[in-house]
Amino acid sequence: MKFTVSDLVRASRRDNNTKRPYLLVNPAQGKHIPVEPHTALSVFGALGEQVRQAIPSGQSVLVIAFAETATAIGAAIAAALPGTVYFMQTTRENVPDTDYLYFSETHSHATEQRLCTRGLDEVLPKVQHIVFAEDEVTTGNTILHLIDALRARYDLAHITFGVASLLNGMTPESWEVYQSKGIWTRYLLATDNAKLSETAARFPADGDRFAVQSAHELQAEHAQAPGLVDPRCVCEAETYYSACGALARRVVQLIPEDATRVLVLGTEECMYPGLIAGGVLERVGHDVRFHATTRSPILTDAHPDYPLHARYELRSLYDADRVTYLYNLDAYDHVCIVTDAQNPDKGLDTLLAALERTGNRSVTVLEWR
Repeated sequence: MKFTVSDLVRASRRDNNTKRPYLLVNPAQGKHIPVEPHTALSVFGALGEQVRQAIPSGQSVLVIAFAETATAIGAAIAAALPGTVYFMQTTRENVPDTDYLYFSETHSHATEQRLCTRGLDEVLPKVQHIVFAEDEVTTGNTILHLIDALRARYDLAHITFGVASLLNGMTPESWEVYQSKGIWTRYLLATDNAKLSETAARFPADGDRFAVQSAHELQAEHAQAPGLVDPRCVCEAETYYSACGALARRVVQLIPEDATRVLVLGTEECMYPGLIAGGVLERVGHDVRFHATTRSPILTDAHPDYPLHARYELRSLYDADRVTYLYNLDAYDHVCIVTDAQNPDKGLDTLLAALERTGNRSVTVLEWR
């Protein structure tokens, strides 16, 4: 399956980030732009097939997805691989009963990344490959920082490293570094990031931006789903996928049958469970879109060629002191928020206020516990 720039790339402008002023927004990724779930899952599956072909049959793998934008990509790759497969994602959240490896993502709005170590002592001796999943690779330095952190703590002499990304904009110098270290890469589309940065700079960034608002009259239904598997610590990929499937069946029960147009909304690092649920809803006849809240502050613009037209500033469901964002909201017959936040009331009112502002009147909040 071949992809073009129009399939996978929109250039946008970061808000107050001088280290990298542009951001590549992927219309098929289900993060910033609403997407039909089957489209995102098809794209992720194409990348997963490339990874499957790169790994010899019968060898075990650990897939590590980078938070927050690549968590669903990595989970989908792990689900596509045969045999013994483990999965985990990096995180910026506080996870109980574990310690962390710390590494930096210098170009990001939030530079500190962490990898939970719980379970790694048992899993790493069993795997022959570690595959890092990203939405976009440019310099590749963030991945190198994590490899260095892993090698400083664990014996990884038996492990090869690979990187799978939707987009790859590495320079020849970066390619040489990876080749010298024996790190293989797979990706769907190569990008010329210099040109894309110039494209983004042409827009004056005059789109709608709405400040935090907590007042609303929206009466949301609240529900819980048992069986949470938290991939912030290493888990078996099959176990995580099965748990997401069980959650999806719970979502189907909560959506009114007469709701034609449905939004499934993930929260920050929690993307894959909602995406799987959206895919199941599509199969039973709903017209579904999926996207997620995010930490990324991105400028908006009214021009139809610019990807993000409206930004809603929120308080995080995980930490009320943290600002998060939601882009390109629309009105739907029903909205289902799928979150693994253990106390989502922290910022939920601001999300409900944004949904109400855009004409949504029927909302379910599903807490995965």
